[in-house]
Amino acid sequence: MAATPVILGLGAATGHDSGAALLVDGRLVAAVEEERLSRRKHDPDFPRRSIDYCLKAGQVSQRDVDYVALGSHPSAGWWRRLAFLAHPGTGFNLWRKTRFLRSEYLHPLMVEQECRGLFPRARFVFVEHHLAHAASAFYCSPFDEAAILTTDGRGEWSTGVMAKGAGPRITKIAEAFFPQSLGFLYTAFTQYLGFHTHDEYKVMGLSSYGHPEYLDLFRRIVRFHPTKLFQVDLSWLRHPSYAPVSWGERYYSAKVEQTFGPARRPDEPVTALHKNLAKSLQVRFEEIGVELASDLQSRTGSRHLAMAGGVCLNGLMNYAIKASGVFDRLFVQPASNDGGISVGAAFHVQHQVLGHPRTFDMRHAYWGPSFSETEIRRELDICRLPYLRLDNAPKTAAGLLASGHVIGWFQGRAELGPRALGNRSILADPRDPKNKDLVNARIKFREEFRPFAPSVLAEQADRLFDKVGESPYMLLICPVRPETAQAVPAVIHVDGPTRPQTVTAEANPRYHALIEEFYRLTGVPVVLNTSFNVKGEPIVNSPSDAIRCFFGTGLDYLILGDFLVGKGSLPNVAGAAS
Repeated sequence: MAATPVILGLGAATGHDSGAALLVDGRLVAAVEEERLSRRKHDPDFPRRSIDYCLKAGQVSQRDVDYVALGSHPSAGWWRRLAFLAHPGTGFNLWRKTRFLRSEYLHPLMVEQECRGLFPRARFVFVEHHLAHAASAFYCSPFDEAAILTTDGRGEWSTGVMAKGAGPRITKIAEAFFPQSLGFLYTAFTQYLGFHTHDEYKVMGLSSYGHPEYLDLFRRIVRFHPTKLFQVDLSWLRHPSYAPVSWGERYYSAKVEQTFGPARRPDEPVTALHKNLAKSLQVRFEEIGVELASDLQSRTGSRHLAMAGGVCLNGLMNYAIKASGVFDRLFVQPASNDGGISVGAAFHVQHQVLGHPRTFDMRHAYWGPSFSETEIRRELDICRLPYLRLDNAPKTAAGLLASGHVIGWFQGRAELGPRALGNRSILADPRDPKNKDLVNARIKFREEFRPFAPSVLAEQADRLFDKVGESPYMLLICPVRPETAQAVPAVIHVDGPTRPQTVTAEANPRYHALIEEFYRLTGVPVVLNTSFNVKGEPIVNSPSDAIRCFFGTGLDYLILGDFLVGKGSLPNVAGAAS
């Protein structure tokens, strides 16, 4: 077999969350979403900054790249697209149909053309969107064989795939197609409830405040289907004028407002109706997730499940699948959003196209940029900030948290995916119930119903949380034991669950050491963790991003690598040097 190639994966033609990933010797060495570098949330543009970072991190040149894997296929489902738009019920005029088809077909080709000027000796491979999602799940999982489930709004014309992975091969079993879409259904009600597209996680958080009053209705709106995977009643959606997502159209039909009243505007109060709708929608998604998982298990016979796609960021649905016992083990790709398409596209070429054996499984999500001590000190000096250099940053951080301070914690390589996992995090003491409202209002500037996650020592997790097992990527929302709820009220949501991150010394030694020291000081092996950003902005990437966010919020202290920054006088820290 030929030498293992250098493969660059790109997620650059999906309309949002572009990014890049690099494989060298069959292993992931770098991956980042463009938004972290451009500072434009859900950035859809050609990921030139991400490409530059990946090449630098992998110490390869543009001429070293053997393959460029593009996570979009211009001809996938093409006949379905033509048939859909030819139907007189579409409501598109000729100009809109032409514009839509050109965008669908030409965008991936334009990305390829731009890449050809950068990578003169590379071969180019188009990878179907959902096969890229499937590859990002299975090839990054620890499983030699597994069932695979992907589902999101739409990729090309597919909205979900069931597959089986074995060794280096993925075999597609069944597929769902637009306009049948779980992702669009959830987004439609997200919009109706007064939130923006990509704010589906807010609906999941809001659901904890409601009752499933409309569950029977949602069971009629979306049903499991043995061949289509799921059947959505399209009368509740603006079918099909919502197809071109980038045009910013609303997805819910007039029937929604006729049934529940006018849509909530973003500046209007959240009422019991909104909470109950969110709860009903969420519970139905948990049910449909279990129904899909059960069908997939019966088709494959596998005891392992790998998942990806935007819908798979729904931690309540994921836990419902795990708790059902249908599968013994579950792996959810931490970048299940389209930010993980670049990773999947690269691994698809590595294994499915080239047939190379698997040598990698993802043990952590820290694949983004890091900054040296020299770079951090230079940024602090440019900003003319007083600072201390710490002998033991984790110990200092734990002491500040135990004393009631809220800190920004910036360490190592940035996380891939939408969750902060202890390298670009805001941290607080989970024992103080007031910290939830304080961090939401004074630091994150976001809705008061938004919950926070506990980062817990992995070795203590099952003592505190109900059958959580491994949850390194904060993608399972699980019940907690009564004594845990009393001990860490700031990270327990209103109806009792929480979204834990289990932290190991192997995956993140500095963060593990911080929590371990906090445990020694307080008897609680948990810290409150939320992403280091404010509402509407990407998670911070660089020291300058962190400093800007720090001084624009109510954070008390910032720890950048081994440097401590405050807003007034700095605390006395043993062993620290100015």
